[in-house]
Amino acid sequence: MWKTIKLNLATNDIHIWLTRKSLIPAALVRDYYSLMDESQRARNLRFSRQELRDSDAITRALQRTVLSEYADISPSEWTFSQDAAGKPYIAAPTTNLSFNLSHTREWVVCAVARHPFIGIDIEHSERNSKIVLLAERFFSREECKALISLPAAQQKSRFFDYWTLKEAYIKARGEGISLGLNRFGFELSPTGSIGLHCDRELHDDPQQWQFGLSSSQGDHRMAIAIKSQSMRASFNVQHFFTIPHARIEVYEGPLALTLRGAH
Repeated sequence: MWKTIKLNLATNDIHIWLTRKSLIPAALVRDYYSLMDESQRARNLRFSRQELRDSDAITRALQRTVLSEYADISPSEWTFSQDAAGKPYIAAPTTNLSFNLSHTREWVVCAVARHPFIGIDIEHSERNSKIVLLAERFFSREECKALISLPAAQQKSRFFDYWTLKEAYIKARGEGISLGLNRFGFELSPTGSIGLHCDRELHDDPQQWQFGLSSSQGDHRMAIAIKSQSMRASFNVQHFFTIPHARIEVYEGPLALTLRGAH
């Protein structure tokens, strides 16, 4: 049953929005192109295939329609820019909203909060990957050791646990892959706690971070990272599924996650 939702984003709220590309009618996708500004249209035209252009249009539509749920501005009127590291942000209107996007071939997700340090990542966890070789190149020594110690049947799942958490963390910091994926690592306990360990050169305090990781059900994994000013900050996470310009409902599927403080 579809529900009408009156949204309120408090300072301790995080809203995660999901849309599934295959469920969006072609007529709606065509409408999404009209929401983009000139720079987004120019970028869209650089994609080599129509499938990729449509996927980009869906991503921009999710970004714009979601933000308009929290401000009295139409989806086409938002203006975006990028910082020196390439992280997008809202250039106009002036607002304390922060967002972060991620997408796969099937899903697009957008996290919204009133905190600047937020990152989200979603990955298709069933794709073929040379996980051990990738782990040796990009993971910390402790992560590699923990991954290889698992039975072979569990290694792919754990690889994407680490990968999505790493992507969410570097996106929240706004520094991208240049940060060095092997300069920090995560420790995942059987109880579900998530520990963060960083090289001193990163000048970070793991106690200020909270992370969420979706369950291992299904063929996708999603992770979120948020940094707070207070170690005791408590965030309320809500999930919504949407077809932009058409429907919104509360999402309660396998990609839903719960925030946990780092240790």
